[in-house]
Amino acid sequence: MSDFRSITKNSKHAEQLADEYLRYYYKGQQISYPINPFQMLIDEGVNFALRDFGHLEGVYIPARSRDDIAIAGINLNRPITRQRFTAAHELCHHFRDSEHQICPIIGRKSAVEKYADSFASSILMPLGELRSQVNIRAKNGYVEFDDVLEIADYFGVSFESCLFRIAYYIHAVAGNTEATELKKRIRKYKPDRRRKELGLNNIPLYEGLINSYEHALRLVPNECVQNVFQNDYIYNDSRIEGVDIDIETAAEIVTDIRLSQQSSKYCPEENEAFLSIAGHAAMYSHIFNTSMSGKCSVFDTVALNKKLFSCFPHPEFGGQFRQNNTLVLGAKFETTDHRNIIPELLKVDEKVKSLIEHRTEFSISSYIEIAVHLHHELTVIHPFGDGNGRTLRAFFNMLMVRNNLTPIYIKIEDKDEYLAALAIADTSADYASLYEFFFKAILRANVDLTR
Repeated sequence: MSDFRSITKNSKHAEQLADEYLRYYYKGQQISYPINPFQMLIDEGVNFALRDFGHLEGVYIPARSRDDIAIAGINLNRPITRQRFTAAHELCHHFRDSEHQICPIIGRKSAVEKYADSFASSILMPLGELRSQVNIRAKNGYVEFDDVLEIADYFGVSFESCLFRIAYYIHAVAGNTEATELKKRIRKYKPDRRRKELGLNNIPLYEGLINSYEHALRLVPNECVQNVFQNDYIYNDSRIEGVDIDIETAAEIVTDIRLSQQSSKYCPEENEAFLSIAGHAAMYSHIFNTSMSGKCSVFDTVALNKKLFSCFPHPEFGGQFRQNNTLVLGAKFETTDHRNIIPELLKVDEKVKSLIEHRTEFSISSYIEIAVHLHHELTVIHPFGDGNGRTLRAFFNMLMVRNNLTPIYIKIEDKDEYLAALAIADTSADYASLYEFFFKAILRANVDLTR
């Protein structure tokens, strides 16, 4: 734990405290932006946890004894820029308010909360560096909104917070800068849409979060985790594929399959929805039952596809590569010619085996990004006659489980975002949207599985 707390009481101004901490933390080395406040929490002995807080932004819970650890809770549902701000905010509480619990960042703020807000802004956007970035872009002493957008991206903060800080501390925003007027100008400018037009993304911010969250994302799926995951995953994944079923029925089928295996009362059913759910359950039982093998091949997809159709009247259909060319409805790509499926899979298999063999050498974010890239390659190959989506998403999760990482599931309400991200990768080889989608999915799944 840092001894920085010993000097915090003497810092009257949040800006001063932030500057002192940055000098202390970086030990005279050049600061690399965007700063990672999540790693700062970890380095100061504070475990942070993402949680579904509703209206709360965050909470700080101090250590109760020398053997205890401090915890910072951060709202899972907020944008990554806001989560970063909350992390820096809670870091201030750790330094100055560790004798009692500081909770709601909500509603009317006390002087303590306002101080922590100011500290967070100063940590993420130090005034000296902010002036430098403004001076690089300013014309006649002022920056345009596009310049502010680039500066916000440089610091990893929201457009609004960056604009207000430049307007009120550096006075480099032309026109009416009253708060209400600035907010009107922001709405008219539409910064989120403009970010996409300029090709900006949040991948570096998510990478920082993911890599600092290893203590939570490393997950060995015990029986309880497996049960929760299978119930939620199979319901949502089946709905994505058009299976009309409610979550209670899906959970009942999964439970019966787990207990009865092929003797389950649902296996002989003629209802295709039940058979699909049963196959889904069998597929994930296979993944979890072989999770400790430490090996993985792209041809494991064959076994997964067989499991998917194992409860159907003609299970021999499963695991067979397609024998003709096909078009994927709504896709922005042409699937691999069926005569080239095996050669293309062999190319992917080399990458899969290399990823697994060297998995300890990758950061968590890099490992996930490579797995996402492989997932997309396999969707283009589209190897099987049916069940490609379910099988290939399951194979992605096999890659996660093999590295003791939280498996993901895609909620039915996120289906359009997932397909849109795949389409961008199809047409422009730009994987940023797909990476971000999977990063958010693994964080959400981790919260659901570790409640």
